[in-house]
Amino acid sequence: MRTTGYGRTTPAKGRASYVKLLAIAGFSGGLLFGYLFLSGPSTDHSVHHASTQIMHLNHGSHLGSRKELTATLHSDLAAHHGTAQAPAAPEVTSVARPPPHVTVNENDQRHPHNVKQMIAQGSSQDEQKSAQVEALKQQQSDTGDSSEAHKASTAGAHSSKTSAASTKPPTRLKSKSSSSQHTGTTAHGSASAGASYAGSTTTSSTTGQQHALSSGVASTAASLQKATEELKKVTASLETKKAAAAVGASKASGAQKAGTSAQKADAGSKAPTADLLAYSKSQKQPGDTIHVLFTSNGSPYQNFQARIMVGTYNIVRKQPGGEKLVAMTRILHRTTPDELMDEIPTFRAQPLQPECDKWCWFPVADRANAMQQWIDAVQRDPSLIKAPWILLLETDYVWIKPLQALGSAYDPEVPGLSYAFDYIAPQNPIVQEILKDKCPTCDPKSVPNSGPAPVLMRFSDLRAATPLWEELSQWIETHEHAKKQLGWVREMYAWDIGVAANQLNILNKGYPASTLISQPPHDSGTGNATMYHYTWGAIIKDDAGKEFWKFDKRFYTDPKDALKVPRIPVPPTCSREGLKVQDGTPFSKQLCETMTDMINHMNEAIDTLPDLTAEAAQQQAGAATTTSAAATAA
Repeated sequence: MRTTGYGRTTPAKGRASYVKLLAIAGFSGGLLFGYLFLSGPSTDHSVHHASTQIMHLNHGSHLGSRKELTATLHSDLAAHHGTAQAPAAPEVTSVARPPPHVTVNENDQRHPHNVKQMIAQGSSQDEQKSAQVEALKQQQSDTGDSSEAHKASTAGAHSSKTSAASTKPPTRLKSKSSSSQHTGTTAHGSASAGASYAGSTTTSSTTGQQHALSSGVASTAASLQKATEELKKVTASLETKKAAAAVGASKASGAQKAGTSAQKADAGSKAPTADLLAYSKSQKQPGDTIHVLFTSNGSPYQNFQARIMVGTYNIVRKQPGGEKLVAMTRILHRTTPDELMDEIPTFRAQPLQPECDKWCWFPVADRANAMQQWIDAVQRDPSLIKAPWILLLETDYVWIKPLQALGSAYDPEVPGLSYAFDYIAPQNPIVQEILKDKCPTCDPKSVPNSGPAPVLMRFSDLRAATPLWEELSQWIETHEHAKKQLGWVREMYAWDIGVAANQLNILNKGYPASTLISQPPHDSGTGNATMYHYTWGAIIKDDAGKEFWKFDKRFYTDPKDALKVPRIPVPPTCSREGLKVQDGTPFSKQLCETMTDMINHMNEAIDTLPDLTAEAAQQQAGAATTTSAAATAA
């Protein structure tokens, strides 16, 4: 008697019987291994190893987006008897959610129901975020499923090795510390083969059973061959997608560069400055006249502001010098007309963000593109320009008196005007980095600390700066680090780089020297300004913390406020001492009088505005009827 295998005792019947028994055991092991491996349920761990093997075969190359979305692969196997250690859940890329453009809280909003609406809209952003995360997880799952075929092929290869080496029993599985990505997969297959080999020691040695085992092994081999072919197909598909993605990215990059260059060339080839000025002269437009433009997305929040701004504009046009303000055009980036189409002359552009019709985080991102659409329209029809000077504004302005240009636009030596904002910092590293790329010869000090509003310029200036303004606005929106660094004024920086790159003749001054704007409560007085800009709110309290007076444009977001603009309360008195603005700045008598003057100008304009509530209701009813008729016809 002698021993073999794992301690089983068999009689010695000669070398031929011994070899035959080992062959039977080997075939049995292969059959059992194939059955257990191919028919058994897949686990997260087996998918993990198959994915590892695919990455190894492709030398760690980037297969689609999966590698971007998943974290580092986790541990392979535990040390005891091949027991799988549960891998940690894969980590997916977080979907960033920027803060709302209009501050939302329960304490400083005048319309509680509108706060709830805005918060609900914010919640919808969370739902979109969750949907995106689920989509990413599904992508990951699909990629993992596609690697199952490779798992079968790898296991089959190791099973074949085990059957061929039937004269030597397999070794026990060792610790994962000695395995790499590829060897870890090999160990996993060897463990399964070892288990099959141990089970095969109970197989009978009859001839009929040998024939059955041979047939089973042949069937298993066919299945493994099919799995191998499937693996080749999956790998080829992944490689094809990878190559297509690389080609697509290259084409997109080339198209973007070509588009930018073509856009600049097109801007330079259509309607040169001399031709436009010649057209203005042919229309007998005086060289010191001004055509006012402003952008809006038509939301109740911006329409409330726009109606007041246009109202104050109409008032100052009746003052001495008001004849220089010859036209005003609202550039509306919105998918549909709004309630102000009949009240304010409007050019409607198609928005980049259609969701901004109702609510979006940063509608200003559409401004440059909307301006480009207007510029293109002017290229086709120069009669849209009513004056040689263009004044670009925003909705939250209040006219005090008419603005005067520094001279004739027909004189190239006369500069335009822009406002120097003390919260714009062109020395920001990101701004300097972009400038080096877009204008390597530009002096970094040439970047103004201004923005696209307020700016008084020739049409040629606007046409020259807008392509780069538009390009950089969109670039910043797609680069999180730039968005975080530049904040809510990020598209202002895009404009400033466009001005510097084109070396525009625009004089940049701040408060109090500028004839453009004053910004109370940031600025305590009016200075030389012809307009107020109420971008900051003012919450005035006494030393005890009791509220004295407040005003903020963010209080007026209800649709009713845009249709029937309410009068705005003024400070009760300007003689009270010990009052402070929310940031601790003293609410001096001068600042109080400045803000009172601004509110009085706003209320004077509000008193001239018609109530559009009934008209808006009729428009909504007509739209509902049209929608219902269309649905019935369908």
